[in-house]
Amino acid sequence: MLTEYITLSHTLFPDVMSLGKKHSSTLGFMPEGGFVEHAQKKCIIIAYNGTELAGYLMFRVVSKRYRISIVHLCVKEEFRGQSIATLLLNTLREKYENIYGYSGISLSCRADFTYANNVWKRYGFVCRYKKRSRSIDENFLNIWWYDFNKPDLFSVINQSSLKIKALLDANIIIKLRDENEELEPSQDPRALLADWLADEVDYYYAPEILNEITRDKNSQRVDKTRAFLSNFIEAKFNVEKCKGIVEELKQYISGVTENDQSDRTQLASAIVSETSYFITLDIGILEKRVEIENNFDIQIFTPQEFVLEIDELLNKEEYSPERLAGVSFHTIAKVSNSELDVYIDSFLAKSNSEKKLSFQNIVYAETTNIQTSKIKVIKAGSNPISFLGYKYSESALIVSFIRLADTEHKQTLYMQLVSDFINKAIKKGLSQIQIKESFLSENQEEILIRMGFDKSLGIWTKMVFDKIIASSNIAEIDTRFNNHPLIDQLSTIREEEKLQLLVEIERKLFPLKFSDLNIPCYIIPIKPHWAGQLFDSYISGSTLFGADEKRIWNFENVYYRSTRPITEKAPARILWYASMDKKISRSQSIIASSYLDEVMTDKPKILYQKNKHYGIYEWRHIYDLCNKDIEMPIRALRFSGTEVFQKSINLSSIREIFTSHGRSPNTFASPVKVDNSIFNQIYQLGIRESR
Repeated sequence: MLTEYITLSHTLFPDVMSLGKKHSSTLGFMPEGGFVEHAQKKCIIIAYNGTELAGYLMFRVVSKRYRISIVHLCVKEEFRGQSIATLLLNTLREKYENIYGYSGISLSCRADFTYANNVWKRYGFVCRYKKRSRSIDENFLNIWWYDFNKPDLFSVINQSSLKIKALLDANIIIKLRDENEELEPSQDPRALLADWLADEVDYYYAPEILNEITRDKNSQRVDKTRAFLSNFIEAKFNVEKCKGIVEELKQYISGVTENDQSDRTQLASAIVSETSYFITLDIGILEKRVEIENNFDIQIFTPQEFVLEIDELLNKEEYSPERLAGVSFHTIAKVSNSELDVYIDSFLAKSNSEKKLSFQNIVYAETTNIQTSKIKVIKAGSNPISFLGYKYSESALIVSFIRLADTEHKQTLYMQLVSDFINKAIKKGLSQIQIKESFLSENQEEILIRMGFDKSLGIWTKMVFDKIIASSNIAEIDTRFNNHPLIDQLSTIREEEKLQLLVEIERKLFPLKFSDLNIPCYIIPIKPHWAGQLFDSYISGSTLFGADEKRIWNFENVYYRSTRPITEKAPARILWYASMDKKISRSQSIIASSYLDEVMTDKPKILYQKNKHYGIYEWRHIYDLCNKDIEMPIRALRFSGTEVFQKSINLSSIREIFTSHGRSPNTFASPVKVDNSIFNQIYQLGIRESR
């Protein structure tokens, strides 16, 4: 019996879809597009005897949460009892258990599926907990976990995380309630309740649906609907504010019937309750969604679209700099104790029983030396949302405390602050960052782990290595890698897995670069205006603590360009070349380095809707880029880990490097792919000149 990771072109892919649909009652409903999506990502493994399919395993790589998640595992009846499930699980485990960053495999399984639960138990999975499923009947899910149990400096099992919040239109809830009815594929929302989504999404309903069901004359059906609503969460919001939004929505949903009014109210409920996504099958709303999304902070999906977009939406929920518009920094210096006490009271960790005197001592200690210490308050309007203090020693940036209010800004703001600490340490030539805050959430600790921090004796520490080295020399500069199993793996694993391992390590040890990391490198031209907007404070004339509020947050961002003449591939490195602008001294030079995380090619409106949460580009900019042809595909490059060179590298120096490597001089009118040796030399020059 053979196993293989397949793509759409495999001859047995249609058999996989047929088998999955045949057993959808136990596997959970999956639209055809879901099978296609997983095959495109090489996330389907098959077992076959040469020509006939015996079974398949479909999974998701949840890299941000350090785990693999099983979606389906199905074996044909005639092949059961032949250890096909074990063979498929072995194939999955053997690929990922030695890849850096993944700590295990998770899955959800109905508790009453005795045979399947025995399979997981026999294989070595542990049932971590049980939760109620979203089915009408009172079924429960066992949440199983297979731990890779490997010594990893950074990995952590992410059991609790930020879930996506979506509000279901009444038409979706009614169809889910009547799940046994035959529906057209385009009208079938059952994929929303698939078990594999249970840990990713919280579904809400608008109270307006209670008004709708009271109009139902069938009392038994009313009781059934009310009971079914217990599977979801009631949205909470300001009713008067909702009424105002309802009125505004009349220009998009203009009908006068009770159903039209109800449609407006439910959509308004999602907007006012700040539930990011509204899921509906209503044709009138879907036809107007572009206009609605351009005017309100909401995204509208059909059930099928929502399921297929889930991984992108998870990333958006974690980091959405658009939410930080209007947020500003305020440095506290020579202020009265009474003013400090206001912030101490506001950010005291009361839920952790922190004593006010203890926090006061930490804060006041930072006020004793204003030359090396800084205390800052971050405000959204007039409301303080973060309070932090840090100082510089001879070799380290030390964060004494960092507190954040429980607001929608919290996750994005924390990621940006940590990124800014790293950039400050780089600019000052410091060798490490220490975060001494005692009251960090699990999500905040996971962010630190991803950014290369390691906890020891209650202090989170990141070493800052601003240099290029060979990967084999990592233990020479970071003793944590002495005799570490991960280093031993480099000489034994396949080249593809070695590459992924090195990328993960390099990203966590940012700004360190491996000279032998064989990923694509591109020199990408960018207009100086956009470089200043996206990441270059030297061009914009502002530092982080004083930049324009819409341009301040740059931990991760998106750059749009035309689709020609080169097709970039991720992961990759970028060297940003600022094109000609006589008014800007940093033009015609390389000004920064970034990581290319994702390349998206699609029609302008689709790309804009997917990426507008980054908050830099407006639709008019995209419209100009595509020459007002909204059917013409464009490209969006999602990038992060940007390191701005204080002193740019001019065109003549770049051409000399090209010539020394046998390349012709270039004007960089369009993206240019270069090899590692050219990237290394340019990057080395950039950091040497800048420090």
